[in-house]
Amino acid sequence: MRRVTPDTIAVVDLAVCDRCGLCLPLCPPEAIHLEANELTVDRDECTGCEKCVGPCPVSALTMLPNPQPLIPSYA
Repeated sequence: MRRVTPDTIAVVDLAVCDRCGLCLPLCPPEAIHLEANELTVDRDECTGCEKCVGPCPVSALTMLPNPQPLIPSYA
């Protein structure tokens, strides 16, 4: 199976995020984590689907260019 790195990934602005957790169940690959009262996005798991961005009530999640190179891998 071919996996391609997405062009964009979700990024959280911790200064804006209120840690409501609304985005957690919206992320299909479960790339968003809330640990020690800090929201993080796993860049290796984010598929760039943007499902977390729109529903965020404080607009803390945005899509930015993925800093990782486009490398196909085979599972």
